[in-house]
Amino acid sequence: MDARYDLGDDHRLVGTLCPDLKLTLERPDPDVVTAVTRSADLLREGRGPLLDLVDRAEARDAAAAWTGRVNTVTARTGRVDVDALLIRPDGCVAWALPTGQDLDAIPLVRALGTWFGQPA
Repeated sequence: MDARYDLGDDHRLVGTLCPDLKLTLERPDPDVVTAVTRSADLLREGRGPLLDLVDRAEARDAAAAWTGRVNTVTARTGRVDVDALLIRPDGCVAWALPTGQDLDAIPLVRALGTWFGQPA
C-alpha cells in the first residue's frame, strides 16, 4: 500500500493509491448536499474520477474534453492538502493540485492525455 510510482510529478500523492476519502457529493445546486460516499465507490464505473474538492471550476473546465472517460466530481472532504485529484481507474493518483495553488492546466491536460487518451 505504500508503493509510489514515478509518474513525473513531485506531489506526494501522485503515483500512490488514492486514500479512501469520505466524500460529501454536491449537485449543481450548491445549497443541496445529496450524498455521502467514499472515493473508492467512484472507481466502480471504470472511469477515472477528477475530484474537485474545493469547487475549482478551472480544473473542471480543463477536463471537459475527456467527459466520456473521466467523471468530474465536485465534493467536500476533510482532507486539506489538495484542492483536486485526478485518479486513474485502478485507484492510482495521476495528478494533484495542492491547496491554494494556481492551476497550471498543462500538467493536468498532460495527465489526462497520458491516462485517458486524446480529448474528444
